[in-house]
Parts: sequence; C-alpha cells; structure tokens
Amino acid sequence: MKIITCTTPLLEQNMYIVEEGKHCIVIDPYYDEKTAVLLEGKIVDLLLVTHEHYDHISGVNKFKELYGCKLLSNSKCDNNLQRPAKNFSKYFEAYYEFQADLQKPDFAFDSNYSCSADELFNDSITFRWQHNTVFIKMVPGHSEGGNFIFLNENILFSGDILLDESVPAAKFPGGSPKEFTDVALPYINTLPPELVVYPGHGESFSLHEYYGYINKKEK
Repeated sequence: MKIITCTTPLLEQNMYIVEEGKHCIVIDPYYDEKTAVLLEGKIVDLLLVTHEHYDHISGVNKFKELYGCKLLSNSKCDNNLQRPAKNFSKYFEAYYEFQADLQKPDFAFDSNYSCSADELFNDSITFRWQHNTVFIKMVPGHSEGGNFIFLNENILFSGDILLDESVPAAKFPGGSPKEFTDVALPYINTLPPELVVYPGHGESFSLHEYYGYINKKEK
C-alpha cells in the first residue's frame, strides 16, 4: 500500500491518494493536470471526504465524471455538500480577500459549487477494500459533517479536526468549540498514541506528538 500526499492550491489542503496496486481511494479530492498524471492507469474505486468544506471537496464532481467513482459520506456531511452556503464555496472568494497572508490561486472559484454522496452512513461504517479495513466515524467540532477515516487501525486521515500543534478552527459556522472539547477530544484520547495522522493541512505526525502538544498547552 502507498499513500500519496498532494498539497493543493486551495488553502494548501491535502488530498490523499491511497494506492493498492492499480486500485485507489481518493480522500478530499482536488483535480488538476498533476492529479491526472498521478492517476494515469489507475482505477479509482471510491471517493471519501473528511468534511464538507470547499477546499476538501472541489474535485468530487470531476472525479465522478472522469473515473465513474462514487462518494461515500455521512448524511450530515451530504446535506451540507449540496448547499454552497454550508460547504463555504459561496464565501471562498471573500475569505481570501480578508486573509492578506494567503496566496490566492490564479484560477476562479466556483462560488455555487455543490456535490452529493452516492452512498450514505449515519454515525460510522466499516468495510473491506483490497485486503485493507477502512473504518469511518463522525467526529464533530470543526464542522457538522466531520469524519475520521481510519485505515487498518494504524493510520488516520483526520481532516481539520486534528492538525499538528494546532487546535482546530471550531468557530466557523457549523463548528463547535464545545463539541470539540466534550465529544471529539475525549474520543481522540481513546486512540492509540502510535497512530499516524494525515491531516487536512500540513505534515503527517504521530498521535503521540499531538498528545504532547495538548499536554503542553494545558500546563
């Protein structure tokens, strides 16, 4: 198995391509010419998203069109995927305008972007893929439809719920500092420290490193 990290121009978001031979799962899809090269000769079995925000979903429709793949997501996330005001595509241009330190991509955003899941689950789902076990669980805090995506119990794709040495942005619409503290963090604390985390932005890290950061913050 191979995991390819693609850092995209949209807020330096990470798309992940999980390869097993010619087969792959794409997490938080973004599409451009570089993506096309990486996927040449590959079979895209499935799309997954860590949450519903535009920088993490902008390639969903293009992937479906080109590769005939389906998107699996939880029902809350799916509801927001279909609404530009909820997936933030409606406000993406304005967000860049108010963030002077961000380098704006040299292409137009789709301010009316929407997509939808083809298969739904409620709180969690487990399935087998190419001899691997995938477990997805809803985890609130950063957004209403946030997911933790586990691969073989030792890899976690965390989206923006877990970022290296950073408390997630929970004050956006749909986010909740209280849910992060009361629901997400207690769940995170049950996970094994050797878990390797692939976040929505930034470099991968071990959960042990995140625990060290949180403990340092609490002192």
